Amino acid sequence: MAILIIGAIATLGYYQFEVAGKQTSTTSTSTTPIITCPSAQCVNVTMPSGASSEPSGYTAGQKTTYGFAPDTITVVIGVNNTVFFTNDDAAPHTATSDTAGVFDSGTLTSGQNYQVTLTTPGTYTYHCNFHPWMQGTIIVKAGGAGSTTTSSSTSAIST
Repeated sequence: MAILIIGAIATLGYYQFEVAGKQTSTTSTSTTPIITCPSAQCVNVTMPSGASSEPSGYTAGQKTTYGFAPDTITVVIGVNNTVFFTNDDAAPHTATSDTAGVFDSGTLTSGQNYQVTLTTPGTYTYHCNFHPWMQGTIIVKAGGAGSTTTSSSTSAIST
């Protein structure tokens, strides 16, 4: 038994210093977008890299069109009324309706996404809870049969 253990230790030592020491490692960076909406019935909105940086001249409480891309979208119920938010920035963000209870992504870290399906015509303004200069607008137009509910989901996508 003792010889077996000594042999196992000797083999492990050989691997650590002789085999593992000669291996090389490589890294790569992908410039491919993190993820987009998997359906034609969606509209993609990103929180682009750098959106967490306050724009020059911003004053607290000021209305802006900075931080979400695009900042204003129009969707049609039954056609493309799911909005797919993706955080492409290194900083955490939210997509939170200015009207309480309509939608709130919660905290999205880099690479995470959130989708909400809006089924009631109207204009929905939203913002990022962490970065008040990040503001956007979703205009929902009647199209097909609609109801007064919304659904949403958040997911982390590994790339």
